[in-house]
Amino acid sequence: MTEDAEVQIEFKGRHDHITERMQAHAAGKLSKLVRYRDRLSRIEVVANHAHKNPEVELIVHQRRGNPLIAKGKSTSFSSTIDLLVDKMEAQLRRLKDKRKDHNAGPSARRAARRAESRARGGTGKTGADDE
Repeated sequence: MTEDAEVQIEFKGRHDHITERMQAHAAGKLSKLVRYRDRLSRIEVVANHAHKNPEVELIVHQRRGNPLIAKGKSTSFSSTIDLLVDKMEAQLRRLKDKRKDHNAGPSARRAARRAESRARGGTGKTGADDE
C-alpha cells in the first residue's frame, strides 16, 4: 500500500503477484489523479493474471458517493494502467463538471438572463416591463 498526498493506493493481485516495479509504474501514473484528492480517499488496483494479458480493475473510492470503477484488458500491465488512468480521469472530470453545473443554481441562471436582457436593451428585470 502506497500513500500519495492523503490518497491511499492498494494493489491486489488475483491469481498472480503484482511486482514492485509494476506497483511503482502504476503509482506514478495514478499520481495524475491526485489533483482530485479533495474528493478521493482510496484507490484500489485489482489485477487478474498481472503478467500475461492482464485484466485490471481500477476502483476509486470517494469521500462522498459511490466508488468509480474502470476496467480494462491489454497485452501488458503498464499499457492497461495507462488506459485505465485516462478512463478514470475522464470520469472524474465529468463528475466535477456535473457538480459545478449543478451548483450554479437558479440565481446564477437568473443573473445570466438579466445580463442577456440588458445586452438587448431591456432594464434587466424579468417580466413585462422588459418590452
